[in-house]
Amino acid sequence: MGLLNWLRRKRPGPRCNMCLDLNWTIARERELALRAKQRKPENAEYLPDHLERWEIISDNIQNFKKFKSSNCDVCKFLDGVIDTFVPDHASRDRFMVVDSDKDRMMIDFRVDNNPITADDYSRTIEIYRPANSVSRQTGSAHEYIPLRPDINSPHSQESFDFLKSCLRTCTEEHDLCKQNLSPPSRSPPRRLLYVGSPEDGSISLFETHEDFREPYVALSYCWGKGVFFKTTDSNIQLLMRGFSLAQLPATIQDAVYITRKLKLEYIWVDALCIIQDNLKDWEQQSAKMCSIYEQAYLTIAASSAASADTSFLKRSSQPLKFQRRIDDRNILAARALCTNGCHYDSWTETPEPLLTRGWTLQESILATRTISYSTSELQWQCRSSLSCQCEQPNAQWLKPTIHTEEGLIQWDKIVYLFTQRQLTCPKDKLPAISGVCQLVHKQTKWRYLAGLWEDRLLRHLLWSRVFRPEESAIPIPSEYRAPSFSWASVDCPVDTFRPPYGFYEAARLVDSAILLSGADPFGRVEPGSSLTMEGKLIENVEIRGPDEDAEIYEILCGNSSNKFMADSSLEAFDFKDLNGLLQRSLRRSTRNANQGTVKCKSRSTRNKRTVSLFLLGHSHENIREGHVYFLVLSVSPSNRNAYERIGTWESWVFQCPVDFCEIPDRTVVLL
Repeated sequence: MGLLNWLRRKRPGPRCNMCLDLNWTIARERELALRAKQRKPENAEYLPDHLERWEIISDNIQNFKKFKSSNCDVCKFLDGVIDTFVPDHASRDRFMVVDSDKDRMMIDFRVDNNPITADDYSRTIEIYRPANSVSRQTGSAHEYIPLRPDINSPHSQESFDFLKSCLRTCTEEHDLCKQNLSPPSRSPPRRLLYVGSPEDGSISLFETHEDFREPYVALSYCWGKGVFFKTTDSNIQLLMRGFSLAQLPATIQDAVYITRKLKLEYIWVDALCIIQDNLKDWEQQSAKMCSIYEQAYLTIAASSAASADTSFLKRSSQPLKFQRRIDDRNILAARALCTNGCHYDSWTETPEPLLTRGWTLQESILATRTISYSTSELQWQCRSSLSCQCEQPNAQWLKPTIHTEEGLIQWDKIVYLFTQRQLTCPKDKLPAISGVCQLVHKQTKWRYLAGLWEDRLLRHLLWSRVFRPEESAIPIPSEYRAPSFSWASVDCPVDTFRPPYGFYEAARLVDSAILLSGADPFGRVEPGSSLTMEGKLIENVEIRGPDEDAEIYEILCGNSSNKFMADSSLEAFDFKDLNGLLQRSLRRSTRNANQGTVKCKSRSTRNKRTVSLFLLGHSHENIREGHVYFLVLSVSPSNRNAYERIGTWESWVFQCPVDFCEIPDRTVVLL
């Protein structure tokens, strides 16, 4: 049974030596006694995860069920938890680990007793005392077990009371969440849905005026792949006269229900408040996303609904729960840990539908206050606070404050999160984040360059693709979306550059020409957008590859070679250099690597492929020491006097066969 069980038998304390009455203070004392007997020092090295968490039970499930006390109500409770959450425990060798600290008590069910190697490290259960039970009374023998509210259906009155309580606290107490509704600070959305009262069976599209000051709700949701009711040039007049609520998909109906229950009369829904087949109206209204969500009284996030035709109020899934009265004063309960929304862990969990869509990231960032209807519970976020129905202490959410260096860090996080999300229309890459860019510009006055910021340009130019083995071959979009130097030009997760050793700039921006395709200065751009840079360019550098399993190439520089990962699938092409000699290089491809390479139209005078390296910075004040950071460029197939980016490359200075101090600066145009 081991030394800990021996100590349980020898030391007085709990009424039950098998479960220790789930008392973490007894577990702590026994663990310290165990260390003393083993002559281990009491320091962080021996604390689980370097935290004050103490293991109460660690046992094979079958062993626990065999040796549990038949007279202990806590053991009976744990036995019921096992049967509820691990119904197949008899057919598989599983372990149960119960540990606790002052804030929460958890059970992990594992296939083996190693959380690192376990294949089924997925059932994490929270033990708590229901807040509405008699366990609220003082003097309870189980006061060390956290008090938590039960989680009710999202359609229940209890859930609505949670929303009203959060709203009341925010509007009455949070100075940071105060909204300036006076002109010129407020410019209302062009259109809103007028929903009237709960007794009304119809709603109508309403065109606002400049002095419109009524509060409105905004909806953040997934469209999905289905076809549903939208505003078009042909039906807008009909919608303004009024139509039935039943014509709308379930997600929007739910949002209207909440709006009416809050005694509000207006809601903004993009599919209905923007004319979807009118490009001019779409560009004008999408450019106002920043103000639309900032000025909304409340944003409803339909986080659990994968499409507009799915109800988020009437979802069937509720957190699995078990509870048992253990004495006349206490009820103990167990439920699956909430792992969505503000509790989401990207290492172990699958994100909710709303977290996978590109447009919805900026909606969550821009909103003044948001109520999220997640898969497990309601979650509240405003500029001042974060709250959830389960009241777990580990809630966290991205809510950036964009300013100076902290602003740069937040922008890096936003780019990383945004590029992991999906867009139905690839051309929306820049418009889908334009509202956030407006916010960044408003707070920093930085100049925007198609996804990059001029004030941090050299660092931002060094963005890199996040490698995923399953996505080794990534073609670029067939239709132009952004210049090659922008992360918006590729369809893959992107990480921004954070220099580990320091960063000294080695190039400078001479001029920029970002050609906008519409009225939004943060929106879509046209082909020909460019940056003119001045710096050190190394030409005719040989490149080999790629590897069989990935877009990993090898750059031959002097007597050494280093790996480099391309931004996308590449293909070979031939061109004549400025001296009229035929050369071969690589360019981004709209084809997957497994579709075969593109045959060159003319025969090259040599077989090797070459690229150019443009030095952007170095890690040491002395350029002859440390690391150097390059853009990997190829001659633009559309303009022989300009270059296009195909990746980035980092190297030690001593591996480069050139003295950078001897290389004259050149003007380089990036497309």
